Amino acid sequence: MDAPLRVRYRRTRSLPVLSRIRHTWQSPHVVLGPVFWALFRAATQEQRGWRYPTGPAEVRVAGVDPVRILVIGDGPAAGCGVLLHEMGIAGTLARHVSVRIGRGVQVTVSAEPAASARSTLDRLDAMDLDPHDVIVLMLATTDAFCLTPRRRWIHSMTGLVGRLTADSSASVLVTSAASMQLTRTLTPFARRLTGRHARLLDAETRQICEATGTPMITLDAANDLTARTYARWGRRIGAHVVACVRAQG
Repeated sequence: MDAPLRVRYRRTRSLPVLSRIRHTWQSPHVVLGPVFWALFRAATQEQRGWRYPTGPAEVRVAGVDPVRILVIGDGPAAGCGVLLHEMGIAGTLARHVSVRIGRGVQVTVSAEPAASARSTLDRLDAMDLDPHDVIVLMLATTDAFCLTPRRRWIHSMTGLVGRLTADSSASVLVTSAASMQLTRTLTPFARRLTGRHARLLDAETRQICEATGTPMITLDAANDLTARTYARWGRRIGAHVVACVRAQG
């Protein structure tokens, strides 16, 4: 084979490889999604590397006419990184709202460490939404890490926001993806990939919230899920909860 022909042949053979690499980067969930999901499930089932609150998933602050808040979500909503719900998002939220409005507060947590938007939508029928004044939806962490396909995310989140706003008289708030302690163990490539996917999911969530008139709360990035992180997020979410409660009269 002549030299020019060999060069053209090698270039032609390399095109499918380059195409596959480009497709993997543009749609990483196709190849890497199942791998990341397996790693995530293994990590969430490894008790030595994960801490979650034990006991009743509820925090109460005594006071008149209690505000009832329901927190639905995945690992951060479940209190990943702390041993008591009082130290997690529920505790900070309860204390902040109570001080701001001078009433009692009851925060109930309905969250699972590996919950996705799809699994949360599937178990929505089992939740009692009616007694609550405000519902906070904290998802996207699991879906970002497991590279949930964009269309599946849109379908599940549209269904969730629609159901929550239609099936309950409560005000609904949605947060952005929250950083997880697990990402510290990832390779730089995996961190870039999951971070990019989280931003993609947040962008789609923002469009869903704008279309339905649902407030979206952006949570700042954090390297560790600690009581200090939850206190910061709780105050930010709490400010929106207080505004909803005051608007309800």
